[in-house]
Amino acid sequence: MANEVNMDPLALWRDWVANSERQWNSFLNNAMATDEFSQTMGRMMDVYLNVQKQMNEVMGRYLQLINVPTRNDILAVGERLSQIEERLISIEDGVKAAGRAAATAAAPTNGAAPAARPARTRKPAKS
Repeated sequence: MANEVNMDPLALWRDWVANSERQWNSFLNNAMATDEFSQTMGRMMDVYLNVQKQMNEVMGRYLQLINVPTRNDILAVGERLSQIEERLISIEDGVKAAGRAAATAAAPTNGAAPAARPARTRKPAKS
């Protein structure tokens, strides 16, 4: 029994898969190297792009028909919102700058304390 052959079914299956993969790889590499394959793939890509363009147009019309915004509409709204936010930031900066300018104009320039107000001595009239 020392000469018994070890028959591992998984080893046979792995060998079959590896050989099969090599054969398919060789066959497909040869097939893809031809001009006919390149032309066929080019035509298929053209068909795919035309179908995609048609679907986009049909979906755009459908969404417009049921009053739902399209992707382009959403992008346009987002862009407008960004512009509004930028304008709002510039307005806020202007208001802050004007507030700082008004505060520095009202503050004394020589470093002295602001002038004291007179004491309030008038009493309200009694009814």
